[in-house]
Amino acid sequence: MVSPSLGVPGGELTILCKGFRPDLLLSSKVLFGETEANIVSASQERVIVRIPDKSDKPGVSLRVGTDSSEVHPFTHAGCLASGLHPVTNPVIAPDGSIITTISGSRGQQVAQPVVRIRRSGEKVPLSCEIMNPTGLAFDREGRLFISSRNDGVVYRYTESEELEVVADELGIACGIIFDSKNFLYVGDRSGKIYRIDPSGNREEFALLEPSVSAYHLAMDSLDRLYVTGPTFSMRDSLYRISAQGKSEVLLRGLARPQGMAFLPDGQLLVATSYEGKKGIFRFDPATLEVRHHIAAPTLVGVATSGEDIFLADSSSIYWIRQSGQAASLN
Repeated sequence: MVSPSLGVPGGELTILCKGFRPDLLLSSKVLFGETEANIVSASQERVIVRIPDKSDKPGVSLRVGTDSSEVHPFTHAGCLASGLHPVTNPVIAPDGSIITTISGSRGQQVAQPVVRIRRSGEKVPLSCEIMNPTGLAFDREGRLFISSRNDGVVYRYTESEELEVVADELGIACGIIFDSKNFLYVGDRSGKIYRIDPSGNREEFALLEPSVSAYHLAMDSLDRLYVTGPTFSMRDSLYRISAQGKSEVLLRGLARPQGMAFLPDGQLLVATSYEGKKGIFRFDPATLEVRHHIAAPTLVGVATSGEDIFLADSSSIYWIRQSGQAASLN
């Protein structure tokens, strides 16, 4: 058994098996198609392997000498674009393209800090000047909003390619998201969640433990807000906040939890480390069940569109299909 069956290059995959021979180092192999992978640890019944950069065909198999196992289903995430600097979730535009950032370090002005990525992999900079763009969100009318953690401001990107201030004095403004009523939620990593109504009126919606990097936000179909934020603890939490501002802890024991996104079936994808594994974990808010869904190195964000899942690390955007089919760049 291969777990999970989806992965990003550099992630670690667990294979449960029988009869593997780790003592025969030269003839015992794990193959992604015909590409040999680096073995992290191995016994006769359990192998942990690092996912290679690419493979020539889908699937994973074991080989000991001339004997090979059956090919087990596995799908690589493809690198859609690199040379970026996302710090939270990418977002999917109404036309299906992906918006992300080249955010830069605190106080660094990047010439073209917000980028549109087409499904072909083409990168198209948006014409705007903003320092340290961080959170991204589209409202119910399809307009793009951008937070700046340097300025504590949320901007709206207009059709005339200008930035309009929506709200300011928001502390270290990080993740942003809209609910079904077009209320905007902003995570100030110093410990506050703000809610801003369509008329621009602002309130302090919730108070949480401060984060050392960012608050990441997701909204379910019932307008309940989900929040993660890495702290100095190695046992961080996933929070859910009701529409009335009441918070509860749904899951503990996360290590550096970051971006989140909901799947069409209502399950939540969380970029984190959990129980010694890294990548994307699939969380069921109804049953509280958690399972490792995508093996990956450290990720900062995730976005979904139907079967398509887009994953962000600190420099790249990856693309994989929920069904396990390869995502084509054509």
